[in-house]
Amino acid sequence: MNKRVDKPRIGVIGVGWIGYRHAKYCGSHSSCELVGVSDLGPVASKVGAELGVPSFASVDELLDRVKPDGVIIATPTQLHLETAGSALERGVAVLIEKPIADTVAKARMLVDIAKRRNTPILVGHHRRHNSAVKEARRLLIEGDIGRLLAVNVLWAVKKPDDYFDVPWRKEKGAGPVLINLIHEIDLLRHLCGEIETVSAIVTNEGRGNSVEDTVVAMFKFNSGAVGTITASDATPAPWSWDSATGENPAIYQGRENAFRFLGSKGSLEFPDLFIWRYVDQEKPGWLSPIFRESRVIQQNEAYIAQLEHFCRVIRREEAPLIDGEDGLRTLTATLAIHESAETGMAVTTAMD
Repeated sequence: MNKRVDKPRIGVIGVGWIGYRHAKYCGSHSSCELVGVSDLGPVASKVGAELGVPSFASVDELLDRVKPDGVIIATPTQLHLETAGSALERGVAVLIEKPIADTVAKARMLVDIAKRRNTPILVGHHRRHNSAVKEARRLLIEGDIGRLLAVNVLWAVKKPDDYFDVPWRKEKGAGPVLINLIHEIDLLRHLCGEIETVSAIVTNEGRGNSVEDTVVAMFKFNSGAVGTITASDATPAPWSWDSATGENPAIYQGRENAFRFLGSKGSLEFPDLFIWRYVDQEKPGWLSPIFRESRVIQQNEAYIAQLEHFCRVIRREEAPLIDGEDGLRTLTATLAIHESAETGMAVTTAMD
């Protein structure tokens, strides 16, 4: 699809919790038009009736009947290749929820289809569209805290017991690494540069399910900086992106920063953007008083910003902020956590 469109016509494939949210945004935003939804079972017709658009049980039927300019893919990850591949083969631009696929091989296939069909993929790592992320990236690139030495991430929540009433959530591949930490890893790549090696330990001591519930991972970045993530979905705690930002209104907003970037001239707490420096900048050291500077920015709605960007991608006004190759790199670094935990060895994440 190479034609320009003033108001892109968008379909949503998969209208569970996040897909429904995407569909509502498309249906209410002035920059695009929601033209159809697709899902299995009665959910598609229910959402379609609510939003006033046709619904389809078949992805191909949606693509062939309403001929959208772009689609948002929010199906289970193992179906991403099939659903996004069908759209890309028709020249329909794709916004695909993270991760881009459940395996590196499938992700590579999607990237190859997009290149062959000259059709864009935007991967839904929506946090990159957040205004706090943009400001943190500027601060780090411009050296406000000096040379980055290390970063620490703490992600800790307690998922309720009934969350695991759905059987697949107890099985390997459904744990916090791929479902949750892929967001943190994508932000680390975006803010700190490419990840060179990953070492990790995972356990299931919290619940005893087949899937991990607690993780410690160490990273070395190409820049020479190092980093850690400590994560658990089995402990009552306020340290997570959602709790800090209030991005998900269903999660209690605790305002506890979950990221700390350590630089040669200062440190940065994130996402609240607190910069710590010694008072004596001429002779900094631990005997000097230290102060905190707050960088206040106007908060935005990342999902809306992502949708607006997707419309510009469809119109070929912008290249995808997170294209298929970028999404593949995040997936590779994330899957390296499991590989390292299984082998007991550090995993190199460099791609050809």
